[in-house]
Amino acid sequence: MTIGKNIADLRKNRGMTQEQLADILGVSSQTISKWENEVTMPDIMLLPIIAGCFDITVDELYGGRKLTEKCQIIDYDDIPEMLYDAVIDLTQRGWVESVEGKDIETEKERMKAYLAENRQVKTATFSNKRGAVIATAEIGLLHRGKANADELIQDGIGRVLEVLSNTAVRRVFAYEMDNMTKPLTAAYAAKKCDISTEEAALALEMLTEIHVNQSTEVMLDENISVRMYSLNSDECIMYMLMILKIARLIDENEQHYFNYRGSYNNLWIK
Repeated sequence: MTIGKNIADLRKNRGMTQEQLADILGVSSQTISKWENEVTMPDIMLLPIIAGCFDITVDELYGGRKLTEKCQIIDYDDIPEMLYDAVIDLTQRGWVESVEGKDIETEKERMKAYLAENRQVKTATFSNKRGAVIATAEIGLLHRGKANADELIQDGIGRVLEVLSNTAVRRVFAYEMDNMTKPLTAAYAAKKCDISTEEAALALEMLTEIHVNQSTEVMLDENISVRMYSLNSDECIMYMLMILKIARLIDENEQHYFNYRGSYNNLWIK
């Protein structure tokens, strides 16, 4: 492939128009068109600048490697599915590579379909030295290394678990997740979650304590104020979701695996 065709592919992969690339380089869109149609070639002094526009080297601009590998645009919405697929890939390879005649890609798709149809089923690859990978229909968990026992007995961890053990807390959090952009008061939360105002107020304060919520005092007039609550950072929300989903798995746990590889390799339940 010529350098002109490479520029065209790089530009399109980045979602750029000829006019946009021309503005960056300080040339006309007609010049870009001539390059891409191989009517003319870019001046050698422009090559490092063109390469810099696409975050590649001049060698790569000449086609020294597969260009789309570096320039492919990935939508944020695709990232969770990509990571989940990577977990599935890792656990499936741990099984299939030891079974002669099995096709990994076919087995991966079969595993994903099986997990989706059988919520109680999971797949796991476990190592005493290097951690574990566990996947269900909706969760992909990767644990690296051994757990540090000292880190598991800290008081702060106990308080977080205590807060999440409160039924009212979980009801309020569930409502907030369904209405993420809407702030609420204790009275409003009580009505929507079918709990008392006192339970709602305590639940909201507890969620604020563990950084899931943030609160603001709003003055209604000179003498009356009301406390408003809203979800805090996405990071804390994801932590809480994972803790609760894992707790649900523990509560519903059945020794039912699509495949399992670990310290006891004779366990394979399907």
